[in-house]
Amino acid sequence: MPDRAVRPSVALRRRARRRRIIGFGAAGAVVLVAAGGGVALAVGGSQDGRYRTATAELSSVEQVIDAVGTIASASRRDAAFSVDGTVATVTVSVGQAVAAGDVLATLDTEALQDAVEKAQADLAGAQQQLSDDLDSQTSSTSSSSSTSSSSATSTSSSSTPSASPSASPAASSAAPTTGSDDTRGDSADPAVEKALSDVERAQKALLDQYQVTADALASSGQSVTASQASCAAFLAVVGDDVEPADPEPTDEPTEPTDPADAATEDAGDTTEPDVSAVEQALADCQAALTGALDAQTATDAEQQALMTLATALDQAVQVLQKAVAASASTSTPSTSTPSTTTPSTSTPSVSTPSTTTPSTSTPSTGTPSGSSDDTSTVASAATIVADQAAIDLAEANVALAQSRLPFTTLTSPIAGTVAAVAFAPGDSVTASSTTAVITILGPDGYTVTTSVPLTKIDIVTVGQTAQVTTPSTDAALTATVSSIGVLDTSTTADPAYTVELAVDPTEEKLYDGASAQVRITVAGADQVLTVPTSAVHVDGATATVQVLDGGTPTEVTVTRGAVGTERTEITDGLSAGDEVVLADLDEPIETSTSTTTGLSGLGEDATQGGPPEGFVMQGGDGGPPAGFAPPGNG
Repeated sequence: MPDRAVRPSVALRRRARRRRIIGFGAAGAVVLVAAGGGVALAVGGSQDGRYRTATAELSSVEQVIDAVGTIASASRRDAAFSVDGTVATVTVSVGQAVAAGDVLATLDTEALQDAVEKAQADLAGAQQQLSDDLDSQTSSTSSSSSTSSSSATSTSSSSTPSASPSASPAASSAAPTTGSDDTRGDSADPAVEKALSDVERAQKALLDQYQVTADALASSGQSVTASQASCAAFLAVVGDDVEPADPEPTDEPTEPTDPADAATEDAGDTTEPDVSAVEQALADCQAALTGALDAQTATDAEQQALMTLATALDQAVQVLQKAVAASASTSTPSTSTPSTTTPSTSTPSVSTPSTTTPSTSTPSTGTPSGSSDDTSTVASAATIVADQAAIDLAEANVALAQSRLPFTTLTSPIAGTVAAVAFAPGDSVTASSTTAVITILGPDGYTVTTSVPLTKIDIVTVGQTAQVTTPSTDAALTATVSSIGVLDTSTTADPAYTVELAVDPTEEKLYDGASAQVRITVAGADQVLTVPTSAVHVDGATATVQVLDGGTPTEVTVTRGAVGTERTEITDGLSAGDEVVLADLDEPIETSTSTTTGLSGLGEDATQGGPPEGFVMQGGDGGPPAGFAPPGNG
């Protein structure tokens, strides 16, 4: 009972102490609000002491954007080999100065030279195959003519069979002194002579047409590529304004359109693309499509002609085989004796061949030879075309292999300083590698790349100045905004855009990839009308201040210019000498007990001078935790 009698007085004393603490906290908050109004301006008060005010006056103001960026060389180049290979030598080291064109490293040329020789061997093999297949069509025994003396001219003739078909192995057999497989001799049958000439002409015509068809096919491919580019340009002009050609039908009735409303709608729509530009782009696209269609039609016609000539060659070969068989059936065996003729005119074509009629076999499967042990076949026209295609591919491979030889030496693309060497002799490198490089930093200065959020990017413009600080130097660096990106580079939900700044020339040593603090000056002026920034209230796009006139505050809408941390430029709505309200001392201060008193665990009752019902303060003598009363003390 005695303890219960004393407790109310103790509680009253504690409440009085808390009132004094809260009063000091409120006074401190008022002082902080007044200080936030701008240290450069003396803070006044109204006559009754209710309002803290500041005077609108002329002063300087600067608006800046602070960001973090990365320093990079303005002319950095990463030099890499253009071909695969093994590094033979590296002639530079980090820190070495180089001039444009200086040798940085070389590759081992042995592997590349081996590739050239292999490609040349493949080409020779393809040319020999064409020569052999052409000879097989003019051979009296339908056997391969790889051992024929005419094969000596295969390299020079089949390398350009379409351009110089008269020099082909088949054409060379027209001479009376051709090799042992030629159907001609001093006493050749006129029918065989004519059939042989027809085969040679058919071979020449087929190879000529092959080249024409290949050229037409290449031209068609170029036309298709050009049409794709032209139509892509047309789509870029019209964008999303293209309406579907056939809109889906709807069951809803269509209301008639008022001509006046339609005219008004057309007049008010200013987002349509330029009509002349759209029409020109459409015309270019249509012309390109027409050209591609014409090229494809011409290619089809050339391909049909090639097939027709291939059939003609197969038929000419069959006629020749029949003529040879007929001539052989009327010849006497004695004429086949090689001793009765000179080596230059003797031909095995007069020997007795098989009596099997060759016309019953198709050219694609070949005609069996006169000997039962001979398994060689006559090449078809399709085989001749395939042979020529193989030659074209082999020639392209030779040109590619030879083109790689000059790229075994890596040279510096610019003058500068070697910053990094990422490979050593003996390393294998790939063509155009992004890691196996030698980095050169040019003398053209440095740039800083930073990121600015969407809320501020609209006030950043090219040409604005900035201050740059970096850990490698204490010198004050200056820079200029050189470019502003339009793509969102943020990895969060808040969009941000890349801003690049060109660092002004400096003698300070800067490091590529170093971090930098950037302060961009986006607005500022000297001797303009300003007020403390804390006096301006912003709601969306509207800014207002309270002007004290005759002891009564009036809200005035203003237009802001540069917005600094302490001062804000006012371009409209105020005049010099106007008193703007910084704080109303009669307004309740919205503070939490944790910030004004430093005490925790107090509810709303704490602002009224005492703890909430049922709570006691910890006395520091081993009692219960603060904010809780022991059970049973109610």
